[in-house]
Amino acid sequence: MGRILFPAMESSRLSRFASGLFLRWLPMFAFFAVIVHFFWFVNSHAINVPYQDGVYDLLNFVVLVEKADTFWGALEQVFGWHADHRTSATRILVYGAYLIEGEMNFHTLALLANLALPLILLLFYLHVRDEEYRWVFLLVSALLLLHIRFFMIVLWSQAAFAYFYVFLYAFACLFVLHKVTPLKLALAAVFCVLSTLTFAAGQIVWLMGLASLLHQSVVIRNRPMVYPAVWFLLAIVTLLLWRIGAPQISAYYSDLKSAEVVLFFPDVLFDMSPGVVLERYGSWFLVILGSAIVDSSTPAAATFGLCMLAVLLYVTIRFFKHEDIRLVLCCWFIVATAAAVTLGRARTLVPDYILDSRYTFLSVMLLCTLTLLLQLRVKVFRSYALPVIVLLACLNWAWTFYHFVAPLEHDLKVRYNQFNANIFLVFARPVEESNAIVQEAIAMGIYIPPCKPLPHCENPTPVAE
Repeated sequence: MGRILFPAMESSRLSRFASGLFLRWLPMFAFFAVIVHFFWFVNSHAINVPYQDGVYDLLNFVVLVEKADTFWGALEQVFGWHADHRTSATRILVYGAYLIEGEMNFHTLALLANLALPLILLLFYLHVRDEEYRWVFLLVSALLLLHIRFFMIVLWSQAAFAYFYVFLYAFACLFVLHKVTPLKLALAAVFCVLSTLTFAAGQIVWLMGLASLLHQSVVIRNRPMVYPAVWFLLAIVTLLLWRIGAPQISAYYSDLKSAEVVLFFPDVLFDMSPGVVLERYGSWFLVILGSAIVDSSTPAAATFGLCMLAVLLYVTIRFFKHEDIRLVLCCWFIVATAAAVTLGRARTLVPDYILDSRYTFLSVMLLCTLTLLLQLRVKVFRSYALPVIVLLACLNWAWTFYHFVAPLEHDLKVRYNQFNANIFLVFARPVEESNAIVQEAIAMGIYIPPCKPLPHCENPTPVAE
């Protein structure tokens, strides 16, 4: 009897040990290793040099606040416009960092902007913390999110704040609205306001929040209709206030010289017949959705985008009556954001531009969120297919660093050369104006530039004796 019992007990212990090792400890260690590696990469490549819209939206904002004579004058700068966005939530974070550090340091701001990505993973953890495979799920999410496919904005703090934090705030809003209470409704409204004041597309989360509350009131029927009614009123008031003083952006590109338009956007602004419009906007939308794993083919990106959209539609219909639709709504928020960006950019940018731009982040975010949703809702993705998903996520993660380190370093080289020549280019703005803003910030002690010439002065070659 003992000979039978003890081997069985030993086998059970080994099984539990193996299960704990491969389902908990190894994935958890790898998850945190991916996070540490990502921030090591950002920290080692970020530079303390303002770039593009960061000159106007961030640096000039701090200059104007410091020059303001009154509190209300400073507050007016906080809630001012940048193009067709209100970026007040970002400006508050940036000004807080400036007060703490005593200067505008764009290296620090790059780290702060990228902090939104692990915070999104924290939201995912809160969602899956009771799942047996939670650390495997989180590892896959980290591998699909913390890389440099969207290399253009990883080190561009102004754009990173906009793209990363709009999703952090929007996802936080949708997560808080689940099983809503009066207190959670108020907290979700705060996150919604922050999303709206980060990026213009953040306004869409009010619609997703309404969908969440209507789902709880009409489909699940565990909450009264007063919640969506109150939310609808809050949305109307907030969005009306948001539009006060909105600038006219429709003529933005008409202010550029026609030669510049042709140079940057050839043959795009001229033939806008209905067929061309449908093809342009449709292809743009699908490419922006599917560019996460494609870097050279717009048809391939569009095909992958269409596949992800079809999967999302299937999951939405299949699990419409499920009590928890938070990740479904997060996915649709990403899709709606992609549609909003398409409406604003498709007329003046060819779809090929997406493959090397900041817009690829939308596809990366959709792939990451949709994969987690499938792992939670479709049994095969949390059993037999799970090792395959982990392997594919690892390969995708490695591919991004293999393919995009070189273009990232090329962009950095261009920024080094411009900084060393005292040039601070901002698209569609006079270089004399942007240079003057930087020089004023330096004179006021707001911005302390690094040594020159970058990057050689920071790592001088020792002189042989």
